[in-house]
Amino acid sequence: MATNKIIDSLVEYMLAARQAKLPAEVVQKGKSHTLDSLAAIVSGSRLKPGQLGLQHAREQGGKEECSVLGSNLKTTPIVAAFANGMSGHADETDDSNSQLHPGCAIVPAALAMAESQNSNGDALLRAVILGYDIGFRFHQAFEPRSTSFGATFGASAAAGALAELNTLQLCYLISYAAQQASGSRAWVGDDDHIEKAFDYAGMPARNAVTAALLIKSGFTGNRDVLQGDQGIIKTYAPCDPKKFLAELGQRFTITSCLVKKYPVGSPMMETVDATLALISKQPIRAEDVERIIVRIPASGARTVNNRHMPDVNVQYMVSAILVDGKLTFESAHDYDRFKNPSVLALKEKVQLIGDEEMERSGKRFQGLVEITLKDGRTLREHVINCRGRPENPMGPEEVEKKAAWLMEAVLGKKNVDQIIDSIRRIETVPSIRDLTPLLTVP
Repeated sequence: MATNKIIDSLVEYMLAARQAKLPAEVVQKGKSHTLDSLAAIVSGSRLKPGQLGLQHAREQGGKEECSVLGSNLKTTPIVAAFANGMSGHADETDDSNSQLHPGCAIVPAALAMAESQNSNGDALLRAVILGYDIGFRFHQAFEPRSTSFGATFGASAAAGALAELNTLQLCYLISYAAQQASGSRAWVGDDDHIEKAFDYAGMPARNAVTAALLIKSGFTGNRDVLQGDQGIIKTYAPCDPKKFLAELGQRFTITSCLVKKYPVGSPMMETVDATLALISKQPIRAEDVERIIVRIPASGARTVNNRHMPDVNVQYMVSAILVDGKLTFESAHDYDRFKNPSVLALKEKVQLIGDEEMERSGKRFQGLVEITLKDGRTLREHVINCRGRPENPMGPEEVEKKAAWLMEAVLGKKNVDQIIDSIRRIETVPSIRDLTPLLTVP
């Protein structure tokens, strides 16, 4: 790129992304992550964070422009983005990349803008892909990384593309995103996954659409919030400016994100996979279990150790799977099941070890489950890079199967089949307003 300032190069890329030829792999990943995020929103609409987001949207009312998925409500773009974001990270089934969960914020922002502006499917797809690229680079550039900082910039880039902002307006957009970028990891003190959904998704999606609509309506601001006077590179947390533009246009972030196979916290994916593998080989009755040892790399174990949320509590999830003989979406999110005496009795036998040797191995995502039975036998399963990790990616058909599993209970098979077909050919969908009715309920 010929320009010297970071913001000029970013804006040049953001403008070009609306028409640039994309590699086939990037297009397919864009479709898969868009579908996966829509499925997370629809399924999350039935959980407490999603229900609270819907309640807030109903209380706000407003012009009926944009759809709150999984409901019959239409509201303003800002409120719809917020409500769909709350649902998008309600159930730990959305995608991730490092500590960033891009889809749950970027897709709600993009969907609200696309529906508001009557954008076509190709514009939505390109906006989502762009959002992943910009968001992750901001997430990487700043230390320490908050849970929502990168998501705000990524969602804003997507919203700005769909608002068809010009060069100067995109400069302003980045400044308005910077003014709203915030967040800490304090959500760990929330036992209900509500503030977590707000921090990761609801807030950045809302802020992004707010920024795009304000700029589109004529708001102006700082032309260079990065390196200009009082720029955030100097005034925010320590920053590595090289990461803003690193391999931009060559390495597409959406190709290196996790699509979760299971609706649980990322560090325990391999443990869940190992437990399911064990019961697929032979029945294991809970009453026959003497003890269970789970080993996860030390850094991941801290995240899922006896948390107060079922879907990020590894001891609970292993116990529930063994008691039920399967994993269900309901058991991963049922706070009553979380207190079930049979599950709690088995949970007492689960020991989680944050394994330093696993940590040193360089293989970040592992889960080793050892079940010792009362007859003296020990059953053992070790999984490295569960299906869905970038090193072991799910194919398009697998993502579609997962999306159907999540959405059919809310929308019905007929609607879900049409949604999946629409995403397969999203480049040819003339208006996103043709898609959103399929994602709502009467």
